[in-house]
This record gives sequence, C-alpha cells and structure tokens, in this order.
Amino acid sequence: MTASFILVACQNDDDTSVADMANRTAETAVAENAAEAPNLALTEEEQLIEPPKGSEIAPMSVAPGDDLAFQELSWDDLLPADFDFNTLRDKIDLESYKIYDLTDDDPEAQRLYSDLQSVMADVPMVEALDGVEARIPGFLVPLEMSADEVREFFLVPYYGACIHSPPPPANQIVHVVLDEPVKFDNLFEPYWAKGTIDVIKTDTDIGTAGYRLNVASISPYE
Repeated sequence: MTASFILVACQNDDDTSVADMANRTAETAVAENAAEAPNLALTEEEQLIEPPKGSEIAPMSVAPGDDLAFQELSWDDLLPADFDFNTLRDKIDLESYKIYDLTDDDPEAQRLYSDLQSVMADVPMVEALDGVEARIPGFLVPLEMSADEVREFFLVPYYGACIHSPPPPANQIVHVVLDEPVKFDNLFEPYWAKGTIDVIKTDTDIGTAGYRLNVASISPYE
C-alpha cells in the first residue's frame, strides 16, 4: 500500500456520497464504470476521498419470513438529513501533505492517517434510530475471530472499508456483537445483519462505529 491510497470514501466530484455508492444497484455501477474514459485521471485530493468501485450491494427484492418484523435500512438512513460529506474535507488541510512523496513508514503519513481517523470519528448520528429493530446489508470487518468463526465485527457499506486504509465516517459503520460465533471465511460476500440499534460509539484501533446492533444475527445476502 502506498500513502497515496490512504483514505477511503467521503465524496467524489459529482457529489456522490459513500452511502450513494453503497446503495446503487449493480446494473447502475456497471453502467457507470463502463462509461468512464479509460484515461480519466483523478486529482490527488480526489484519490484520497474516492470510494472503491465495484463493491456495491445490489438490492434484495423481498424480505424473507421473520425478517419482515425488522425495518430495512439503507446506509443513507444512517446519515442525518443535514449531513454534508464536504464538511469532512474542510477539516483536513490536504494541501499541507505531499501525498505522492509519502511512504507508509513516513511519520507524515502516520500523522495524516491519525488526522483522517479523528475526522471520520467526529460526525453526527441519527438519534431517532435508537431502539429501532432493523436490518441492514453490508460487508463484515472482523474485530475478533477464532479459527474460521466470527463473533464481533464492523458492518460497513462496501468491501475493503477499514482494511489498510482509514475507515468510513462513524455514521457509516455499525458495531455488531453476536451472542454466539458463526462460521465466516469470506470478506468478499455481503451479509444481512439484524438486531436492535443503539446510537452509541465504539472506538477501536481500526475505526469508530457510531451505531451498535444488539441481540444481533447475520445471514447471507441472497
């Protein structure tokens, strides 16, 4: 990993948010990617805030069985109505860093990483979601694993979030702790997570979650 690829997604130039990226249909994502010019280059700042493409979750048509009792949420629903990703940009003086000159072990790269983590953690949540029984699709980032089982993890809107890069904003991360560990061996596959939402922050070394799912369970997204 180079320091030039140190930050995942806040917002791109056409005002598409992390949640917009995560909630696009697969057909839309493919069409948009195909339409891009092959020689289109991003600026240094755009590369810092551009989310990875091809990692979006396609919508599920009908909720099965007992899942009908849970309110289905999109990642947009976790963002306050007046939340603006541009405000995150404004909190970081990106011009003070020479992105392409940084290496992973450069103290300046570590300082940038720390600054980005702090900004991503200091965001508002949707307080009205507290106590709501809900389900939301996403990708798992294990926080605690034993062999091929997982019990505690972050649920994130796109594959690769929090891995080798600063995390998404806290209002785009859900902390999940299962009563019992479950088999898990594929970071590339999305899952449904359901439970009762607490609006509470969980700080870890890899990021800060703004929400928590209690009495939670997961199932494959299919």
